[in-house]
Amino acid sequence: MNIRKIKIYSLLTVLVMGASSCTKFLNVTPVGQTTIPTVFSDMDGIRAAIPGAYAKTYDYYSSHFYLYPELAGDLLNPDLSLINEGEVNIYNLQSVPEQEAAPSAKIWSDILAALANVNNALFYLPSLQQKYPLNQKELEIYKAELLFLRALAHFDLCRAYAQPYNYTAEATHLGIPILTQTPSPDDNVARQPVKKVYEFILNDLKEAERIYNNTPELRTQKQQPYYVSKQAVQALFSRIYLYMEDWDQAIFYASAVITAKPLVAHADYMDMFLNLAGQEKETIFRLNGEDKGSGLFSFYNFRTGEDKFAYPSGAPSNIFINSFDEANDIRKNALLLQIDAGSSFYYVSRKFDAVQTSSERSKQHINPLILRASEVYLNRAEAYIAKKQPELAAADIKAIQGRARNLSPEAITLPESDIEAMKTIVYQERIRELGLEGHRLFDITRRKQDLVRVANTTSTTQKLTYPSDYFILPIPLRELDANPNMKPNPTVNN
Repeated sequence: MNIRKIKIYSLLTVLVMGASSCTKFLNVTPVGQTTIPTVFSDMDGIRAAIPGAYAKTYDYYSSHFYLYPELAGDLLNPDLSLINEGEVNIYNLQSVPEQEAAPSAKIWSDILAALANVNNALFYLPSLQQKYPLNQKELEIYKAELLFLRALAHFDLCRAYAQPYNYTAEATHLGIPILTQTPSPDDNVARQPVKKVYEFILNDLKEAERIYNNTPELRTQKQQPYYVSKQAVQALFSRIYLYMEDWDQAIFYASAVITAKPLVAHADYMDMFLNLAGQEKETIFRLNGEDKGSGLFSFYNFRTGEDKFAYPSGAPSNIFINSFDEANDIRKNALLLQIDAGSSFYYVSRKFDAVQTSSERSKQHINPLILRASEVYLNRAEAYIAKKQPELAAADIKAIQGRARNLSPEAITLPESDIEAMKTIVYQERIRELGLEGHRLFDITRRKQDLVRVANTTSTTQKLTYPSDYFILPIPLRELDANPNMKPNPTVNN
């Protein structure tokens, strides 16, 4: 085979254990298919594979995928001299399919590598269940966790490389390949319609939910935010149904999560961002980056010393900064830090400024937030708006705003009988609460909105009208060259 013809299947490389300890992550190395059965031949193997699957998910969340929807959105106004060429292209909505090392291609390969770990583990689970009948409950929980991670990876890949679910009336437009196992080098998998991709995602989550409903909890309370749980499955359901505009299901699952996982108190709010060693109260699911490092730390919050900041690569735009209209909002007062620079000033976001537990400067890290209670409240509020129930949406927004301002929800006044005014408030509240956490571009496109950046944007694209081919990434050229069944995305792959 021509060495240039490297398919996604060679990216879905084979797993071997990096160390004998079952607490270590698995490494991905191209060592040959025969190694896999040995790795998954006993309980120690699967116990090592599970953190390996989480580690590969962390790899794509801690870098390009978390940044992509913000760079391509309207909440950043970076200095172009501080970001690399691939990031500039994403910011300008002009990613180049030929650039294999660019973020637009790395998102593809990194998510596929995560899927390789998950699918290899899922493939060998049935044989382990037969071999170790006394470990059935443990293996069932592992299955649920892997199904969640597979659903999340497909969802993320689809969000990056396919138009949103509601782009066509029946979601018949091109999605991504559905990967239930690691393909062989001669498999030429094709992209499936977005509707089928979402059906697959939902089926994985339904099976995971069934397992959690029938199997005792395996993870301790302290472990839970870093491992999948029933609440994580339900929170992801609420997000996906929101994207699908299935408002009733979005409300149903959001309500289930809110009952089990209420908002953290005002006094404890900052801990989820700044205290990596603290007890998680609002977090539903996040990824552990300890000892792995992350570029996000310096991208959003560049320190030159203990109390000294330099201008960050990811400088918040005025759209983000000016979204806060109350002086006593903790999200601006404590999470947006104003840095004086002579006669001017700038802001850095403290969402990625956690106190580090490692003494090694090179290991400064973040633990990316994937799902938390605040988002679930906002999912439900937006679904209520779509169902023309602004008073119910107002109750959820009052809870979020009251916590941010250290007020009781009853002390918050909103125009709850005005559907249009409440829609604007719900959308703005999502910016204030979830800004820079990897949602913005996807929120814009699923709502069929135009992208409109600040007038002084440093991007070559100040406005992009919906619908547009430029709202999604090009399929990497190496994938198109290798796989005759892989269709390109219009315009951006030209």
